[in-house]
Amino acid sequence: MSSASVITTVGEILREFSGLTLHYDPPPTAITTGTFCPTKSVGLDPCVARWLLEDCPDGLYRHQAVAIAHILAGENTVVATRTSSGKSLIYYAPVFNSICRNENSTALLIYPQKALANDQLVKLQSLISRLPTLSRKLHNAPCFVSRYDGATLSDLRPSVRAQAQIVLTNPDMLHVALLQYHANHWTRFFSNLQYVIIDECHEYRGIFGTNVAYVLRRLRQVCELNGSAPRFIATSATIRDPQEHLEKLTGVPFIPVGPESDGSTQGRKKFWVLNSTEHFYDFGRRIALELAKRGLSVLAFCPSRLAAERMMARVLSSKDDELPFVRVYRAGLSAEQREDIERGLRNKSVRLVFSTSALELGIDVGALDTVVCIGLPSSMMSLWQRAGRVARAGREGAIILVPADTPIDSYYATHPDELFSKENERLALNLHNRRVVYCHYACAVNEVGGVDDRLQLACLGEAMRSVYDLRAKGGLDEDVFYRSDPHMAVNIRSMGEGPYTLQSAGEKIGEIDEFHLLREAYRNAIYRHGGDSYRVKDVIKGKRLVILEKVFSWNETNAFVQKQVRLKRRHKIAEYGQLFVSTVDIDVTEYIVNVIEKDRSGKLVQQWQGGAGMPVHTLPTVGTLLGIRTDLWEDLACRLGADAKGALSSCERLFVSLFPTISGPCDIQDFSSFSDIGKDSIAVVYLYDMVYDGVDLTTGAFDKMDQLIAKAIDRVAACDCVVDSGCFRCIANPRIDEKASKSATKTLLFVLQEIIEKKQPRITEQSVSNPMICEIQVLCSVCEAMIAKGDRFCKNCGTKVG
Repeated sequence: MSSASVITTVGEILREFSGLTLHYDPPPTAITTGTFCPTKSVGLDPCVARWLLEDCPDGLYRHQAVAIAHILAGENTVVATRTSSGKSLIYYAPVFNSICRNENSTALLIYPQKALANDQLVKLQSLISRLPTLSRKLHNAPCFVSRYDGATLSDLRPSVRAQAQIVLTNPDMLHVALLQYHANHWTRFFSNLQYVIIDECHEYRGIFGTNVAYVLRRLRQVCELNGSAPRFIATSATIRDPQEHLEKLTGVPFIPVGPESDGSTQGRKKFWVLNSTEHFYDFGRRIALELAKRGLSVLAFCPSRLAAERMMARVLSSKDDELPFVRVYRAGLSAEQREDIERGLRNKSVRLVFSTSALELGIDVGALDTVVCIGLPSSMMSLWQRAGRVARAGREGAIILVPADTPIDSYYATHPDELFSKENERLALNLHNRRVVYCHYACAVNEVGGVDDRLQLACLGEAMRSVYDLRAKGGLDEDVFYRSDPHMAVNIRSMGEGPYTLQSAGEKIGEIDEFHLLREAYRNAIYRHGGDSYRVKDVIKGKRLVILEKVFSWNETNAFVQKQVRLKRRHKIAEYGQLFVSTVDIDVTEYIVNVIEKDRSGKLVQQWQGGAGMPVHTLPTVGTLLGIRTDLWEDLACRLGADAKGALSSCERLFVSLFPTISGPCDIQDFSSFSDIGKDSIAVVYLYDMVYDGVDLTTGAFDKMDQLIAKAIDRVAACDCVVDSGCFRCIANPRIDEKASKSATKTLLFVLQEIIEKKQPRITEQSVSNPMICEIQVLCSVCEAMIAKGDRFCKNCGTKVG
């Protein structure tokens, strides 16, 4: 199909659907023509300059020329320009230039996913074959440019370590293999390291980004020990405050090259925001399938791994033999499965992929026509990454957003201009996360030979220096400091224990983490993987193994997961009399209470009571607590009657759903919520980080609780549901069987709003002398004074600690 007809074709297909509500239908964006700078002005080695003249006869895009000039001047540089703006060339050119001028020079290219590294390796090998100086090196040393990750064959690894001058890897492998064994295998490489490339740098946020920040500091230490001082080059299409983030991520100063310098060519894009009388899953699936049947290539982004698999299952169950072009793509698939789908998109044998956010990143999947978002993206970064998958290289592209039946999607469906005017979110890092700092300190000591005094503290940062000082005084004694293999104690993507292996017929087919294990791969579950169905026969915690048996079934299983929250410590507290808001440290424990199986009609097939021996998942984290004191809650309970508890649950759902409208980043997997009425009749709502020890994300709600309550009131008032029981777009929660009264929820919200707006809070703060050493405390259930670990009685009122 001609690319010029994409927008027109999509518009015609949409008009064929009945029952649509169009929320946003702006004109297509204009084509952006390139702004060029002469290639000869950049000042590269003649071999590299000739290559650029061949590939870029009109010159370099303006931002490419500006960035390369900064890099060649020795400055750490972050490039934050649009998708498909030629950012890879910005780091290819200096790396090639360095090796052409110094035959021993090396470069380290870090990608957040193995799939990205594999994609870039193919491009690099093709480019190098065209540069005579580098091509000769590749001929003499086949591993001159190589991946080094978990998929690298063990037989090949010694050759890579001996020969490679350009190494493509990921943070996980850098942590566990390159840095841990730098003195044994990587001295040549690190002593000659000129450039470190951090691609898709917006991915390094939350607990993953916090871990990577310390991996990069340890990398700087290893380079210091080996006599090198590499320059950093970072790239992203969707990052706010790139200079600030990269300086925090690496600990070194950066020069930004941002959108104001972007000189790239961009094709026309057209956005639609619309929904239907159908369930948004069904509507989104039907639209995506119809677009693909008309010959368009389509990426359909789904809100979860489970949703993507169920979309695929519904397509397969249609018994339509004409749909060999449909696939599902998500984390947990094998590398072979993912690469097969990527090839299919490039050669057009695959035209529709139901995907999670895994395909947001810049993996080369060819020229796509359309993106369908089934449920709004969870962050502005995701929105623009997804939109950037189309209209590349000057082509046309269409983006269809189908809001989910949730408060936040419904809010933005009625406020689309607010959605599209939002900035990208700030990227959260918490360099004082104690668990992270302790683990990386132990790794850093191991990497300098096991002696603290050899640490390069100027590279490692202030938090590491605090640990060093405490250790020197004998004030810190953690188990991880005495492990012979501290690297094995660090899971840099979660800080939890390692993933579970998914095994069918004795073969590994993928992996799953503890959080998704409780929701997708519990005992007796029907687990979908790559479009196939399996029954979970056993979960072996000791071996971290899930045993699957292939089945043919269209049934669905659901696990009901309960939570318990233990309050450990309050930090900053705002007292409003009958109401209080506080930042807190908590433990969140999740466990399965029962599992049900239903057929496609929704009829119950069977159920299993209890957790069937599934392991519980406990998360130490931080968050914000909204508490309603006993007198006020008892008064509200009298006024609202049987609807009181449901109103509290509805407020919780509104708060957690609308939290991204007042604070960022707003990736929905980064935070969660809990509400309850304690035995002392204090009603509580928690917003908390979904990462070990937190990254101070939801603590931002402390200063914006008034805004969050106002957004919740606006959503309930704007919802067009007409019955008091409400709907999923405002107050009802599809995951719990509990009555939700719209009038009761509004009453509770108005009471909260009146107190917070009219009363001046008294702010107090529980100080911590050193963030690296924090005594665990709990609250007295009577007077709410802090009780130190080990105390049997409250020192304030004498209550016995239970």
